[in-house]
Amino acid sequence: MQIIANGLIAGLTIVVLALAFVVVYLPTRVFHLALGGVYAIVPFIAWSCLPAGWPWYWAIIVAIITGVLISLACEWLNHAPLELKQASWGAHLVSSLGIYIIIVQIVALIWGQESKFLRTGIDRVTTIGNIRLTQTQIVGAVVCVGAIAIFYLWLKWSNLGLQFRAMADNPKQFALQGYNILQLRRIAFGISGFLGAIASLLVAYDVGFDPNTGLVAVLLAVVAALIGGRQSFWGPLIGGILLGIIRSQAVWLLDARWQDAITFMILAIFLYLRPNGILGQKSRLESEIRNR
Repeated sequence: MQIIANGLIAGLTIVVLALAFVVVYLPTRVFHLALGGVYAIVPFIAWSCLPAGWPWYWAIIVAIITGVLISLACEWLNHAPLELKQASWGAHLVSSLGIYIIIVQIVALIWGQESKFLRTGIDRVTTIGNIRLTQTQIVGAVVCVGAIAIFYLWLKWSNLGLQFRAMADNPKQFALQGYNILQLRRIAFGISGFLGAIASLLVAYDVGFDPNTGLVAVLLAVVAALIGGRQSFWGPLIGGILLGIIRSQAVWLLDARWQDAITFMILAIFLYLRPNGILGQKSRLESEIRNR
């Protein structure tokens, strides 16, 4: 039970980051790798505010706002101009990767390559039956569940969420209906930055952070989205929790160094046996071409 509990909590963080990825990918078809740069820089912003005497909640707010603004800048300065020029998905992918590299280099120049920590001292442990959880795990689980619940409630019941689902199903037809595509794209990137910042701060507070953690974390989120079903907003929920449990089992049975290898082995199995993911459905070829 202890391993499953640890896996569930780790999986919730993966879910939040996977949602940050798919909220951009599904409605815009942009592979938002620059999210890794957001993930990398946000903890450093919070870490810089704390020694200056800022209260912890202001440090968190400033860090999250920074993540949102950087994600919005990725759309405003890069992806929106490329979209106007009808650039290919590959151009979006390469440019997003370039933005990630630039952000990481800026972080390394300002703060250095050393690992840093937001938490000081020994973490308190709470025992629930046979399960022992740290205070950081409990706080992380509560924050993740709250963020996930709010996202899905917004997606299900709000008018804006309905527009997002319609845009994700068929972006071209949705644009022909006269909706403001540019505004919805900005909102998507803003939400992505917000969720990515939350996931980054939670992981940084638990295990620390350095400039090179972003891309690995985003690739893990992408794997979760692919396993769960890349055409569904619900896919990351299933894929993230499944990955969290499997990775915790790998640490227990093998070694922490095997986590990433097993993660991508699972991805390879899914791509071979069920390429559309757990919730994915086969779509007509004409529909896929029309949505590109």
